Amino acid sequence: MARPTKSVATRTGHMSKKDIDTRLEYEAKLRGDADKIRPPSFLTLPQKKIFKGLVDHLMPAGLLGNIDVHIVAQAAVTINRVQECEKIINETGLVDDEGNINPQVKIKSGYMSEFFRICNELCLSPQARAKLANINANAEAEKVDPLLSIIRGND
Repeated sequence: MARPTKSVATRTGHMSKKDIDTRLEYEAKLRGDADKIRPPSFLTLPQKKIFKGLVDHLMPAGLLGNIDVHIVAQAAVTINRVQECEKIINETGLVDDEGNINPQVKIKSGYMSEFFRICNELCLSPQARAKLANINANAEAEKVDPLLSIIRGND
């Protein structure tokens, strides 16, 4: 199965500057505005807090647009449900007196699979964050480097 295409900001491999600029332009158009990123009303209070936390952490990277509300909401639900399962497992134990595995373990496993898929969709892995940090740092350095400004003719 082929790997999903990632944002050009998190790509690996060589691309020409023109190809990168073109992809960035199209990604920005598809992402759209980011002025209506609010938690949906169906989320519970804990899920809304998780939603807001995710948005607070992702907005500075410039990856979110209004269209991403649904995936971020699903991430908040998934994280909350994993936490609820973990809480129950901690209270009742991994196995009962007869040695049967707590059913919350299976439920948590399903939500963890969904969580990792969502992390991939939102570039939330440590590797993706490191790439984004490096890209953002390089972009910031290029903005303020006077020599690069002169070379590019941006006096």
